[in-house]
Amino acid sequence: MKLRGEVDEVYVPLGNKGRKQVKPRRRGSGRRRGRCSLNKKPFFTLVERRSRRALFVEANSASSDDVKKVLSKRVERGSTVYTDEFRSYNCVVKLGYERLSVKHGGGVYALGPIHVNNAECGNWHLRAFLFFKRGISFRFASFYAIAASAFLRLYSEIPLAAYHWLMSVILHA
Repeated sequence: MKLRGEVDEVYVPLGNKGRKQVKPRRRGSGRRRGRCSLNKKPFFTLVERRSRRALFVEANSASSDDVKKVLSKRVERGSTVYTDEFRSYNCVVKLGYERLSVKHGGGVYALGPIHVNNAECGNWHLRAFLFFKRGISFRFASFYAIAASAFLRLYSEIPLAAYHWLMSVILHA
């Protein structure tokens, strides 16, 4: 797909649903500093500009290697990719994409047409979709990512077109 759109990452808390826990869950388990990714899994959100099409992709980590895998599988070379300043996106230009980014750390969230607000909104849709599942297993994260993409697509498009898109995603995954 030729994407002229946005890429963003989101960390979603997942659990060991269906597995017996050795130690019971402890609430307020002490102080943690920074981003605790102990029970969180990164998902990448790819949103096409001027449409409501979004694709959620589950990844092992948010490293530049995973960014390369996600983009090279799903985005055609030469596309324009809008990102934030996250350092894993530095490899995007080397892969043959045009990268335009905003620096959230500096308090900048949009520079004219350069923003990732649609992808941030897509992240919210993913969290809302997974919230009602009452916790999902790490093993089924990719299934739930495709299901959330399909749900958002069905919500915003004609159902038959969304069905054809879903089948092509499943066959190429």
